[in-house]
Amino acid sequence: MSQEEKQFARGHFKNIVQHKDLPERAWARETGKFGAGSKEVGSALGTKDLGYCVVSLDPGRVSCPYHFHHTEEEMFFVLSGVAILRQGDADVEEQLEVTVGDFASFPGGTGVAHQFINKSEQPFVYLAVSNRVKADVCEYPDSDKVAVRATGLILRRGPTLPYFDGEV
Repeated sequence: MSQEEKQFARGHFKNIVQHKDLPERAWARETGKFGAGSKEVGSALGTKDLGYCVVSLDPGRVSCPYHFHHTEEEMFFVLSGVAILRQGDADVEEQLEVTVGDFASFPGGTGVAHQFINKSEQPFVYLAVSNRVKADVCEYPDSDKVAVRATGLILRRGPTLPYFDGEV
């Protein structure tokens, strides 16, 4: 936990934080498609294996690239607003409206990709929770990318290579 983050935690064990006191870290893609603000609750509390944050998705924006995890599990709980949850696997894709009180779960290894799309005029706010798996691999079906968390490597899935390619 950094000194900046530590200042928001209270109590002897520094395990309580007030959501409204946390700074919001904005991020966006220069194209304007992706854009949100995130309050990193887990980081402020110094969590180790569980990540959680409160995300505010701007009107007209998409939460993140469409993706699924091989080992990391994610859960989302809608706090305010309404959005479209785009989700699907290799066989089926659907878009469902989600609103206050809805939970959405994405266990690792299911191949179910997901992202939120805010088509409303108001921010869409949700709690995002995940286990932090250092060895996770994440795939992005729309852009045909694969990310390896442990190394930070992001590459295209194809073309695939034979097992002994490049070996002498």
